[in-house]
Amino acid sequence: MPPLTLRQALLIVDAVNGLYVTDRLAKTQLLAQEVAAVIALGTPEIWAADGRALLCMIDAWTTCQRLAVIDAAERFWSCSEGGYEEGLRAAGLLPEP
Repeated sequence: MPPLTLRQALLIVDAVNGLYVTDRLAKTQLLAQEVAAVIALGTPEIWAADGRALLCMIDAWTTCQRLAVIDAAERFWSCSEGGYEEGLRAAGLLPEP
C-alpha cells in the first residue's frame, strides 16, 4: 500500500465513494479524475498541496497499487466504525501509529 497522509486518505475515500462503475479496471483508470473532482468540489486551497502530491502519486502507481487503494477505500465505507482516522487505519489506508 502506498504511504498516504490523512488528507490524502480522505481524498481517496471520497473519490472512491463517487466511482459508480463496477468494472475494477475502469475504476483504476478513473481514480485520478475522481480525486481531482473531489479537490475541485472542496476548498482547493485546503487540498492544494496534498491533492497535487496525491495526483502525482496516482499517476506513478501501478494498476495493482491503484486496485489495492480502491479496495481499501471500499473496505473503509463498508465497515467504518469509530472516527475517520481509526477507520482509515483499519482499512489499511493509514499506517498504525
